[in-house]
Amino acid sequence: MARNTVGARELKTRLGTYLRLVQGGRPLVVTDRGRPIAEIRPLSGSKNPVHAALEALDVVGLITRSTSRSLRRCKPMSVGGLPMSLTIMEDREDRR
Repeated sequence: MARNTVGARELKTRLGTYLRLVQGGRPLVVTDRGRPIAEIRPLSGSKNPVHAALEALDVVGLITRSTSRSLRRCKPMSVGGLPMSLTIMEDREDRR
């Protein structure tokens, strides 16, 4: 697994982004003026078992991980009839 390297200033600016990388199992080396000064890595045993299994399958070549996070969106289904607000109001009146 390749290590990610980030400067201290960049880490401070985009901390959330880099923490998500670490949470995903990637260690992160922090540098100061190009010199490594720290390593941020996930706690042992804290990795999501599903992510660990997917990573293991990817490493041996049985799967290829997606490079895109977006899913295709479907068009909303059109339903005929009265608006839901009127249906609810009628239902409430029937209960009185």
